[in-house]
Amino acid sequence: MPKKYVLANDEIEDLAPGYGTAVVSDQVTVSGRAVGYMYREDPEGDGDSGWRFLSGDETQEYLDDDRHIGVFDVNEIANIDDAIVDYLDAEPGTRLVRIDDTDDFADADDDDDENLEYDDIDSDEDWEEFDVDAVDAIDDLRDDDRL
Repeated sequence: MPKKYVLANDEIEDLAPGYGTAVVSDQVTVSGRAVGYMYREDPEGDGDSGWRFLSGDETQEYLDDDRHIGVFDVNEIANIDDAIVDYLDAEPGTRLVRIDDTDDFADADDDDDENLEYDDIDSDEDWEEFDVDAVDAIDDLRDDDRL
């Protein structure tokens, strides 16, 4: 069954053009949940921005199933959650978590912020960074895996 994304192609505006692609959880692209956790790795190849966008509630089991993830243009994700736009120029190695009830993000490695959506992000021993190698190359994605 093809995925039904929260935005149709004709609803996309130029909010963050030219950033390349990102790996994104279906919780954002299909369920329409706000980005709760975003991090940037060194880009994996041509066109990859290095950005990874998650709602923040995904389990590792969910993320390990490549049916729940996809490769999308960063601009498309900015149209789903424009709060990410101010942070897109951050360097690889950046890990950001949304501050509760705001459009602001804080450094996920900063233990001083009491308003983080994730109370113990650094102490969660079950958390693993998203395995971008588990995602098919953008050219290999089926049409129904693209926004």
